[in-house]
Amino acid sequence: MLNTKVQDFMQRKLPHITPETEMTTAISELQKFKLLGAPVFDDNKALVGFISEQELLQPLMQNSYFCDGVVKVKQLMRTDVVTVSIDQNIIELADGMKTGKPKNYPVVEGNKVVGMISRGDVLKALYENYVSCQEHQV
Repeated sequence: MLNTKVQDFMQRKLPHITPETEMTTAISELQKFKLLGAPVFDDNKALVGFISEQELLQPLMQNSYFCDGVVKVKQLMRTDVVTVSIDQNIIELADGMKTGKPKNYPVVEGNKVVGMISRGDVLKALYENYVSCQEHQV
């Protein structure tokens, strides 16, 4: 487990959400990929923000009620995104997740988004290691 890296458990297939993506398209993409949130990136796959169900809920509720306007992701996304490196150790990431940190992290290599890792992915990595340890003790 000491050598298990983020890249071993990260999700590699991500929705294509840009700042110009319309809000309902972003929601459809999150649902299609079964995600609570996703990185927002430019045409070069460079990270420019993060959009989650939390940011989408209020504007969707408001626009559903008043039936007004087109809302773009750039109007809603967070730009203060916490990222992790592709080669970060899972134990270090898990330790950081114990506090009130985000539940989902874009994984970057250089300045490009290459995946995403969630608390569930980290839990899976730790679980697999724990089960493996138990099997070796029997």
